Amino acid sequence: MRKSRLIFLVVLPLIVLIVGTTVVYYYIMWKDDSRSGATSLIALKEREKLVSDARDVKVFYPEGAALNIMIIKIKQTFDTMKIAETAIGELFNLNAIPNKEAFPSNARVLGIYYGIDKILYVDLSAEIKRNFQGDALKEFLIIKSIYETATSNVELDDVKILINGKEDETIGGHYDISSPIKRIATQEVKI
Repeated sequence: MRKSRLIFLVVLPLIVLIVGTTVVYYYIMWKDDSRSGATSLIALKEREKLVSDARDVKVFYPEGAALNIMIIKIKQTFDTMKIAETAIGELFNLNAIPNKEAFPSNARVLGIYYGIDKILYVDLSAEIKRNFQGDALKEFLIIKSIYETATSNVELDDVKILINGKEDETIGGHYDISSPIKRIATQEVKI
């Protein structure tokens, strides 16, 4: 009898304590505030954080005889490759840029690589060369738009264009792209 009374006096308060703690925890952590109409301060801060966690990415695209700039917002990131991929990808996304004839049809980005030499390697599909129709100015503006888009969004020294993963001499026969393109893209061209 004594043993059962001792168990009753020890176990019953322990069970009451566990159940009570569980109920309080549930009430504090999981109660539904949506019925009260009150917006929690934490939810407001999270919403504000999502809006402020956007990053501007500049995309330069050919328009006539010059480059225009388009600013897009992406999720905030410190990943250099993600920023570069997004920026150059948007440049070749014909739905994103207003001038649909700015780049040869079906040209696309195959990959982007960042070298230890601080050069961004932009690998383009063969359609950039095969479907190119234009003069020296159009080729210059394509090269310059790739360079300006890359350097305005990512810290780097230069940009190198590859075609199907290999070095190539030119896109349209007017400019040598077998070496990095900074010397071409930073030229002043007067029309």
